[in-house]
Amino acid sequence: MLDTHLHLDDPKLADDVDKIIAECEQKGIEFVINNSCDLPTMLAGVKLAERFEIVFATVGMHPHDSKSFDDAFAAKMTELASHPKVVAVGEIGLDYHYDISDRATQRDVFAAQIELADSYGLPLQLHIRDAYGDAWDILRAQKKYLNNGVLWHCYGGSAEFARQAVKEGHYFAFGGAITFKNAHKEEVLRQIPIDRVLSETDSPYMAPVPLRGSINTPLNIPIIVKKLAEIYQIDCPAMETQIRDNTLRYFGKIAEYLNN
Repeated sequence: MLDTHLHLDDPKLADDVDKIIAECEQKGIEFVINNSCDLPTMLAGVKLAERFEIVFATVGMHPHDSKSFDDAFAAKMTELASHPKVVAVGEIGLDYHYDISDRATQRDVFAAQIELADSYGLPLQLHIRDAYGDAWDILRAQKKYLNNGVLWHCYGGSAEFARQAVKEGHYFAFGGAITFKNAHKEEVLRQIPIDRVLSETDSPYMAPVPLRGSINTPLNIPIIVKKLAEIYQIDCPAMETQIRDNTLRYFGKIAEYLNN
């Protein structure tokens, strides 16, 4: 089992990270990917990846923080991108739900980071909320830079949008939300081939049922895998194997690291 998107550096988890990692190792969670949101979390993620064998990291700026994006941040991204355990650019994208950074800035920074990701040869991890139309327009405009993969983290779009993205070769990650009573994700997942699906927790957020409202951790990833197995009508071991294959196909640097 594995968790392709979480935030171990978050204050809700940081004090317990040694215990969490030890329990992950004991319970067969092979690796996790700590996602970056801003400069402090980007630096923290790389430090965690250096400290713990099962932790990988990303570089990039969350749309909430895009108003802080500048040449110095881009330079630090570039410096860290060559680290053997930095495996993607994320989480990047658009968030029109909160508009913490203005929308024009979000769009500009999203486009800029797509270009940077291509220059590093790294795939994308996208955070898109209430902005699927603009996100799609930017991806189309930046298509020549989409050479290493597009992953929709915590996918919350429609079945029709998923069908379009599948045609472009995109991948989709699902976490606790698929267990929520009113999530209705089955229709969406029917549009997504099983070889394009990844598992995540987005810890410490989005704890799955029956733990909703609690602090989420990667130890809850079996709940996500079980739900995906139910939807795709296969057993859990087969789902685990499929997700691992998908993840190593998408995150080429993880496969390379594990093979060395």
